[in-house]
Amino acid sequence: MPVDPVRDAAIEVLLRVFEKGHKTNEAIERTIQRKGNRLSSRGRRFMTQLVYGTTRYIKLCDYILAPLLTQPIDKLPISIRMILRMGIYQSMFLNSVTFPSMVHTSVDLAKKWGHAGTARLCNAVLKRVSQNIEDAELPDKDEDFAYYLSIRYSLEHWLCKCWVEMHGPQKAKSICASSNIEALASIRVNTTLTTQEKLLQQLKKLKVAATPHEIIPDAIILGDPAPVKSKAFQQGHFYIQDPASMLPPYLLEPEAGETILDMCASPGGKSTHIAQLTNCQAHLICNDMGAKNYWRISDNIKRLQLSNLSCVISDATELPYTGPFDRIMLDAPCTGMGTFRRHPELKYRMGPKAPRKLAKTQLKLLRSAIEVCKIGGVIVYSVCTFSPEETEELATIITGELPVTLEDGPAWLEPWKITTGQYKILPNEDLLDGFYLMRLRKQS
Repeated sequence: MPVDPVRDAAIEVLLRVFEKGHKTNEAIERTIQRKGNRLSSRGRRFMTQLVYGTTRYIKLCDYILAPLLTQPIDKLPISIRMILRMGIYQSMFLNSVTFPSMVHTSVDLAKKWGHAGTARLCNAVLKRVSQNIEDAELPDKDEDFAYYLSIRYSLEHWLCKCWVEMHGPQKAKSICASSNIEALASIRVNTTLTTQEKLLQQLKKLKVAATPHEIIPDAIILGDPAPVKSKAFQQGHFYIQDPASMLPPYLLEPEAGETILDMCASPGGKSTHIAQLTNCQAHLICNDMGAKNYWRISDNIKRLQLSNLSCVISDATELPYTGPFDRIMLDAPCTGMGTFRRHPELKYRMGPKAPRKLAKTQLKLLRSAIEVCKIGGVIVYSVCTFSPEETEELATIITGELPVTLEDGPAWLEPWKITTGQYKILPNEDLLDGFYLMRLRKQS
């Protein structure tokens, strides 16, 4: 029997992610581009579902597999590991796939990616797995609740332990569960070219379910994937972005005529939003490292048809200009734990030392931002994470060390305000990515 091309493509993507270290979304895009018309639109959607679902539950799958194998799972070829994991994901979480179908398609894959022996192994093991998560034998909640969460939601034990200590058991469970929920697609209206109302009408004609966000201006939540092949996208009428990621430019409150720096600008979401908020009447420098990031920003600026943006390649910890800038946006590199639902591979790449290590880089970037900001100018710091080291602790350090004070932004951001000038979104709140922002005013 020929191998199922959709599941075969999913294994190919999973190997790119876990063997070669690619990002999940980029690996999916690359495989779809390479396979071209060999996958239908329905097939591409199912492949994406298989990849994201399997990636989200790797630790859970391995825990279930362990007692069914006569050898440690990491002794198996990585392709066979992925086939077994994907089989368990289908069995436990996909009602659309029958149990016999899961087993025989997995065996076919094992023949292609392995040999007759690995096919027999997959057949024997997968026939014995539970058919829903409720029947699976998981760690005892009362013995070690953090360990239970780490297996049930496929997160590192140290991270679940931190969340339980910080937020309490039930809130920690909610955060863990939210980290595995499939994120809805969302877009930002490019108001320099169209209006929200007009774009909603275009989406309706394309039969894309779309609803304006209740609080965040120009944000639209989609019930379907963003129509990237549509004229609306190609002509720059919208930018694909999570609503939480739209908040930093609103907190910055840029004005026409100002000179503004976006220190870590790639891929250009916040830079283009700042330009949009000033109707391209401010001069904006988009800074980032590397030619790849330069072209990513440039391409988005061109597609969105924006002006008065200059792209610069430089290390933001050693900026090649002295300013002074009226306003500075610093969307700093971070652990990204607020984006696990969009980038599930990050769950397995972040060690316990990562928040503290990245906080050192973030502190350097903040010092660099303050140095080139004019007296009386505004700096907005944002990260798509919520570890204390990268958020409130950093605010305490920088305000105690340099002449900056925390201040509040627009009143409509109040739902996420945690203290003066600081805002936080946890991933279990409002179906948004986890995010932290602070606004600083430079003093003399």
